Amino acid sequence: MSALTYERASEDKKGQGKSVGDQRKLNLAEVGRHGWRRGKSFWDNDRSASRHATKERPDFEKLMKRIRSGNDDVLVVWEISRKERDLAVYVQIRDLCYEVGLYFWLVGGQLFDLRDRNDRMFLGFQAVQAEFQADYIRDNVKRGIDGAAAAGRPHGHETYGYERVNHSRTKAFIRQDPDENPHTAIGKDGTETTYTKAGVVREIFEKLSKGTPLIRIENSLNDRGIPASRGGIWRRGIVRKMALNPAYIGKRVLRGEIVGDGMWPALVSEETYWSVRNMLENPDRKTWKPAKARYLLSYMVHCGVCDGPLSVSNVNRHGWQGQVYSCLLRRCAAVKMEYLDEFVERIVVAYCALPETAEQLHRKFDDEGVAEARTEAERLRAELEDWRRLGEDGEVTAVSFARAEAGLLRKIAAAEAEAQEAGVPPVLRGMIGPHAEQHWLELGDDVARKREIINEVLELKLLPVGKGTRTFGPHRVWRRWKLAEDDAQMPELTEQAAEPVAAAVKAAKPGLKTKAATPAKKSGKAAMPAQKAVKAKAAARG
Repeated sequence: MSALTYERASEDKKGQGKSVGDQRKLNLAEVGRHGWRRGKSFWDNDRSASRHATKERPDFEKLMKRIRSGNDDVLVVWEISRKERDLAVYVQIRDLCYEVGLYFWLVGGQLFDLRDRNDRMFLGFQAVQAEFQADYIRDNVKRGIDGAAAAGRPHGHETYGYERVNHSRTKAFIRQDPDENPHTAIGKDGTETTYTKAGVVREIFEKLSKGTPLIRIENSLNDRGIPASRGGIWRRGIVRKMALNPAYIGKRVLRGEIVGDGMWPALVSEETYWSVRNMLENPDRKTWKPAKARYLLSYMVHCGVCDGPLSVSNVNRHGWQGQVYSCLLRRCAAVKMEYLDEFVERIVVAYCALPETAEQLHRKFDDEGVAEARTEAERLRAELEDWRRLGEDGEVTAVSFARAEAGLLRKIAAAEAEAQEAGVPPVLRGMIGPHAEQHWLELGDDVARKREIINEVLELKLLPVGKGTRTFGPHRVWRRWKLAEDDAQMPELTEQAAEPVAAAVKAAKPGLKTKAATPAKKSGKAAMPAQKAVKAKAAARG
C-alpha cells in the first residue's frame, strides 16, 4: 500500500520548522510500522489552515493534486487539525479521497476507513472540533488585541523611537517612553555622530515639515551611518512609513484606524504630524530625485500644445550659446531657460509674499479649526461607543441603535474629512509672508526644494511664440494657482508684486546678465525685465 504524509504548523517564529519536522518523523515511523510503502510527503510550515488564513498552502495544493491521481491508498497526518481547520475543506478532501479510492486515513496513530459510517462520523467530529478550536483561538486573540487597544497599550514590535519598560519578573508591560539613549554612528566619511532614536524621529518630521524630499532624508541618515529602524540602511519607504505612523503623536491604532490615546507621550506635535501626512498622501504630489533635479522646471512645466513635458537641451548656433527648455515630444514650443526660470521664480516669490496669500491660507488651513475637528471626531467616536454598550446591555432597541449609529458615522466622517486639512502645506512653511524673498534666496542652489515649492502652488504650461513677436513675456506662460481662491485675479496680482523681486532674484544668479525692467506695452501691469530683440535666425526659439 502507498502512503502519503502531510505535515503543517501554523507558526514558526524561529524559522526552524521544528514542529513540522517532528510530525514528519512520527508520520514516517507510522508508515514503517505498518509496512506501507512511502508514496510522497508534503508539508507547509508557518501556514494556518483555518478559514481565516491569509497565506496559501502550496504543498497542500500539491497533496490534493496527488490524491486526484488515484495512485495511493493511505493518508497519514498527526492530527486532523494539521490537515485543515475548515469544515468545508475537510468535506472536500473526504469526498475526493472516497471518489478516487483512497479509503484509509491514519490520524494520530488510529486508522479510519472512509467506507465505514462510524469512522466517517468520528472524523467529522474531529473536523468540527478543529474548526471550533481555530475560531476560539482567533476570537481570544482578537479580544486581547481589542482590549489592549482600548486600554492604549502598544501591540506588536516596539515602535522605533520608543523603548518599553516591562516588569522584571513577570515581563508584563508597564510603560513606553521615548528612547533618548545616546548611540554612536560612524559616517561614510569617518565622522562620528551621536544620536538618539527619538531624536531621529523628530528630525524626520522636522525635515519633512520643511519640504525636504524623502530621498534627501534617506541619504542624510545613511551618510551619517545611522542604522535604520530594523537595522541595515534607510530607504524612502521606511522613512515614509514612519512619518505616517500615528504612534508618534501618542495615538493607538487598531486595524489601520486611530482608536484612542496610547500609554506613551508624543514625539511630535499633532499639527506637524497631520500636515506631513497630508503632504505624503496627496495624490497630486510629485517627487524628484535630487540627483536628477538639476534644472528648476524640467519635466514639471508642460507644453501648451501637446501637453508633453519640457526638457533641457544645449544650443550653440548663430553666435548664441546656452540652454533651452523645449517640448520633448514635438518641439511645439521652446524658450531660453534663464527667461522662464526668472519669470517663474519671481511670480512664485511674489505669490508667497502677498498679504492675500497669507490670509487665504489661514482660512483654508486653520490649525485651530483642524484641532477642533479632530477633537469633535474623537468625541463622536466616544458617543458611538456609548450607544454600542447600551445596545449590548439591551437598554436601547436595535432600531434606535441603528439610527444613532448611521447619524454618528456620518458626523465622524465629516469631522475627519475636515481634520485632513491640517496646517499650511509643509513645503510652504517659512515661505509665506513679507520675508518670502529672503527665504527664497537662502535656498541657494537647493533645486529640489525650489521645485517642491513651485509644484505646490503652481501648474505651468509653455505656449508657442505668437505671430509678430519673438520676445518672451507673461503671455507665453499659462498658469493655474492651485491654492488660490480666485485664480483669475492671481496673474495680475503676482505680476505687479513681482517687479521688486526681479533685481534680487537676478542678483542671486551671477551667471545671468542684469537688465532693467521696462513697463509692459499697452498695459498698466509691471513687465518682465526688457529683453533685447533677438533676430529670428540668430537666437534659439524664445
